[in-house]
Formats: sequence, structure tokens, C-alpha cells
Amino acid sequence: MELPIKKKVLVVFALVFIGIQFYRPNKNEQLPETLDDFLIAEKAPKNIKSLIKNSCYNCHSNNTNYFWYDHIAPASWFVDNHIKEAREHLNFSNWATLDSRDRAGMVSEIAVNILEEKMPLPSYVTIHSDAKLSESNKQKILEWLYTID
Repeated sequence: MELPIKKKVLVVFALVFIGIQFYRPNKNEQLPETLDDFLIAEKAPKNIKSLIKNSCYNCHSNNTNYFWYDHIAPASWFVDNHIKEAREHLNFSNWATLDSRDRAGMVSEIAVNILEEKMPLPSYVTIHSDAKLSESNKQKILEWLYTID
């Protein structure tokens, strides 16, 4: 007895889906915070720490809080690539290793990205609504950023 074409396609799809689960991208390092961390080096107040960690650190640091779907291919591939790209641009975990001009430029860029609502990424906020910054929270972060030397 031969399987109908729909069942064959479903079986092939299921086998491919199972097979791709064996290719596991490297997850973000889960390193302890050091004195090089942005929030520690810049002595951020607690309220600012929680806002920035919640909205930025999953992609822009060495510590990512993975969700269950981040472990399932192909979503895991997308998440891994996104985090790698984000950390290449800005890694808060290595903040104090940057020279002062680079840090000043980054602070300015962070402020502009918040003001222009480029960060956190709209696609990230769609899935992680708690990462969306209210106008009040944006203002708090911006005011604090302007105090950084």
C-alpha cells in the first residue's frame, strides 16, 4: 500500500525538520559580569540597569536569556546570527575595553538609536513586548546617557 502524496510530503517535511535539529549553533557565552560591563563601568543606577538589561542585553552582551523557541531550528539559527551581528556592533560586556573616543561615539549612537526607535529592534519587540521602552523609560535612559563622560 503506497502513501498518498500529501502524507509523503508530510513525512519528508517531518524528517527534514527532525534532521535540522542536529545542527546546533553555538549559544551566546554565559559569562559572569565583570568590571568591563557597561552598566558597572558607567555606574548605572538600578532603574537604568534593569531597563537596559531588559531591552538591550539579550543581543548586545555576553549574557542571553534564551526562550524555548530559541532552541528549535531554524529559529535557533536566526537568533544565533542576530546575536553575533549585534555583538559585533556593540557588546556591553566589553565596554571598558574600548577607548574613550569609541565609548563616547557609542553613547551617542545608543541615544540616537533609542530616539529614532531603531533599538530595541521592532522585530524583537514584537516577540518580546516587555522589551519595548515607554516614552518615559526612553527619557530616563537618555537623561542618564547624557551624564556619561
